[in-house]
Amino acid sequence: MTKPAKRTQTDQIRLYIKRQAWVLLTLIMVVWILDQLWLHSNLLVVKGTAIGALLSFTTQVVFAGFVFWHTGYRARLRIVSQLYRGQMAKWLLTVLGFALIFITIKPLSAPALFIGFMVMQISHSWMLWRIR
Repeated sequence: MTKPAKRTQTDQIRLYIKRQAWVLLTLIMVVWILDQLWLHSNLLVVKGTAIGALLSFTTQVVFAGFVFWHTGYRARLRIVSQLYRGQMAKWLLTVLGFALIFITIKPLSAPALFIGFMVMQISHSWMLWRIR
């Protein structure tokens, strides 16, 4: 005998998005302290890390908005199509965001930008793993 699928807990997803905002703030503060005490890069590393982490956070929030636009069994086909649209929007925003960042922001620490982005991606994956 099979069990019915669990309902989507949108309140729990909102809670995890708020926690991601705290991860973002914590990451920026930790990198700022490291920069002040050890690196002395005139906030170049902090700026790159913050921008990369913010780009990751923003695209993840946009994706969550697309995915949880519709709920319920009757909207299952729309949910699947929104999942595809959300993923396409997330990738498009990520690519355009990186292009815009590299074109407009000078000076920039590219390794810090990618590290900030990757740390937020890892924390997104870790929080999604915890939802299951």
